Amino acid sequence: MFRQPSFTFLIRILGQSSWLRAFTLVLAWLTVWQLGRLVEYTEHASVWFPAAGLTYAALLIAGARAVPPLMFSAIVITFWAGNHYNLPLSYAELLLAGVLFGVAHIVPYFLGTRILCLLSKQGGMSVPQLIITFLVSSAIVSLLATFLVITALIMSDMMSADALKSTWLPFWIGDLAGVIVLSPLFAALISVIYPKPEFVISDYVGPGQFSQTQEFKFKLLFVVLMVTCCMLLAKFTGANESAFAIFFLAIPHMWIACTESAFYNALCLAVSSFLIALFVHLFDLMNFVMVYQFAINVVAANALFGIAVPALAAHNRKLQKLVFTDSLTQAASRGHFTQRAVVEIISSHNERKPLALIVFDIDRFKDINDTFGHAAGDDALRKVCQVAKGSLRPTDILGRYGGDEFVALLPNTNLDAAGQIAERILASVNEIKVGDKYIQSSFGLAELHQDEKFESLFKRADDALYQAKNLGKNQVSKHPRYEDKKVYIG
Repeated sequence: MFRQPSFTFLIRILGQSSWLRAFTLVLAWLTVWQLGRLVEYTEHASVWFPAAGLTYAALLIAGARAVPPLMFSAIVITFWAGNHYNLPLSYAELLLAGVLFGVAHIVPYFLGTRILCLLSKQGGMSVPQLIITFLVSSAIVSLLATFLVITALIMSDMMSADALKSTWLPFWIGDLAGVIVLSPLFAALISVIYPKPEFVISDYVGPGQFSQTQEFKFKLLFVVLMVTCCMLLAKFTGANESAFAIFFLAIPHMWIACTESAFYNALCLAVSSFLIALFVHLFDLMNFVMVYQFAINVVAANALFGIAVPALAAHNRKLQKLVFTDSLTQAASRGHFTQRAVVEIISSHNERKPLALIVFDIDRFKDINDTFGHAAGDDALRKVCQVAKGSLRPTDILGRYGGDEFVALLPNTNLDAAGQIAERILASVNEIKVGDKYIQSSFGLAELHQDEKFESLFKRADDALYQAKNLGKNQVSKHPRYEDKKVYIG
């Protein structure tokens, strides 16, 4: 009861003060930079470089607002590095080196995030497209940042030119791992404190992304145990092949990606990648470091695509509803009803069971629209559909065939039983009032014949509907049965 309000209060304060946001970003960047240094396995190259992920996330969410604190952080860390590595550079030279490093580090990620924001604002980008764009652009901009930063280090005498050949690849893969593994997590956290974010994450991952299932802690524990076992296997066997066991980590991460929210998926990626980097250092697995670097990137990319699975499923359900359901009445659409009818008719023929079709519409529906307006006409259609559903069974199928015409397919039902159902619907429809008038409706029925197809069955029911119209409307008319053709006994 105490912690949550305190956390909310802290977020509110950060959201209102640009200076506090800048200070928080500087403090966070310096912290994660030192975290990356803990797993540094060669000068200027880490297994996994979280500062690159924080830079990308800050620029993605805050845009140009993040540039000053990031530049300040780059200068501060350059002075620290000069002192840590005992470099023979003056304060002026370190300041210049810090500026060069800041520009080389920030500009590529700024360009990459601006392109991603621009594409997202144009609309029409799906979650898989966003992930592909993010992965490809991250690989490109991190590679550009690698060569620009190394060039800046060489120009400022913080790194020898001879080290370029052996450093650029692990430098790049470490930066790339930091971006694709950690920037989604950092972006989610930064978006909470920055007002008017440049990139709105919720547009793609939807609401409820800070929730977790009850099983999450067990899934995370499983990931931790799996990483530990794989790394211990490599330590005690010393075999080159043993290092590749880490790629099996893709399996639990895909499981988590498909069952947990995007935030907790990103959190698991951060935990597993940190453990990999830490164990490389603790277990002295530097001989396998490139394998682990690539594994971090591959597992992360795989898990990010896993985030798209729930989104795609929801999108497909939405599309199915649009295609299969009439948006006004929520009855089956014409196309979906026809498909279902064909399947049910084939089943009735195979099982030699009766089947009936009801076609009905609202009498003088045009008068309702002309007198009371189209909104009243739409309301009448919704109410007619609602009462019709109330008179049908769960196995029956109701569809809107067009305009004010509805169709109901009744499996395992003969003509007499269908007539009773139609009479119930008619009685319910007659109780619906629009303005000062009650709705009337006409019904046509037909029962399936031997080897008959949907088109023929519908035509006979439609003919019966017109017969009901000619006989005075607001009644049920049955298409006469041909006993020589009807062999299915209900």
